[in-house]
Amino acid sequence: MGNTLFHINKAERNEQFYQAHGLDRPQFSEWAIVVLFYVSMHYVDAVLYQDTSLTPNMRNPQDHKVRNTAVSQCSELAPIAPMYINLRDRWEARYHKISFPANYLANFKSRIFEPTKAYLRRTLGLP
Repeated sequence: MGNTLFHINKAERNEQFYQAHGLDRPQFSEWAIVVLFYVSMHYVDAVLYQDTSLTPNMRNPQDHKVRNTAVSQCSELAPIAPMYINLRDRWEARYHKISFPANYLANFKSRIFEPTKAYLRRTLGLP
């Protein structure tokens, strides 16, 4: 569902939610990680939607399994695929983690999330 602009708007809205709720504080780091994953996921979906070499269901994935396959086949995503997988693998926080160590979130953001987001935004022609 959606198109490139829908996914960009959804990613930006998720990031606004993150900021509005002060999720940089370690108190709710598990939810911070989940929101950061969904920010990235929507940017990934925006890139996938533009990749006409993919099948229609991979350009518009309806679940994480299809998205994971599409990410592995999209040449535009190859440079950040390992970081996206790291983001994806941390989303288990919504089920299995109560919190992360105090400095985990800041390190995760600077080493994984921010470079992934920056690459995806550049790929989409965004500042």
